[in-house]
Amino acid sequence: MNSEDPRMMTPEGSAGSAPVTGYREMTLEDVPAVSAIGAESSQSPWDEKSVLTYFLREDTLFTVAEEEGRVVGFAALLMTPPESDVLDIIVKREKRCRGIGFRLLDVLCDQALLRGVDTVFLEVRPGNLPARRIYAKLGFLETGIRKNYYTDPAEDAITMVRRRNIIYVS
Repeated sequence: MNSEDPRMMTPEGSAGSAPVTGYREMTLEDVPAVSAIGAESSQSPWDEKSVLTYFLREDTLFTVAEEEGRVVGFAALLMTPPESDVLDIIVKREKRCRGIGFRLLDVLCDQALLRGVDTVFLEVRPGNLPARRIYAKLGFLETGIRKNYYTDPAEDAITMVRRRNIIYVS
């Protein structure tokens, strides 16, 4: 990951809030923080063992958002180039509505593109209008419905896809 990339270092924050200081690939040291964020903010949280298991896989990519040295959000992607599936995007409750989820997914997709992934799929609950708006702004298109995809509560999922062309330079 290029630490000089300004998209990775200085995202915008809302007035009166400390800005996120960076977006980067997750490290082993981040596993407990990522697990804790999932436990407090997700309907289907990953335990620490699950986060570690996915982190150690070569086909999985995690990106984290940091604020003052602490992880405040993460996004995860399962890659089978040239395609991938978003596993999760979670931002701490008190840090939401500041563009962090948008930037996490954007950075994650950029990093996946560098690994030969030009198609990203995801699922979203029909009632999650804020997430659907974010995905649409990032170029995701609604492609269908997966019946009974979610549990607790049981609900269908809207499937979405974003395709970008990989340009090879020799």
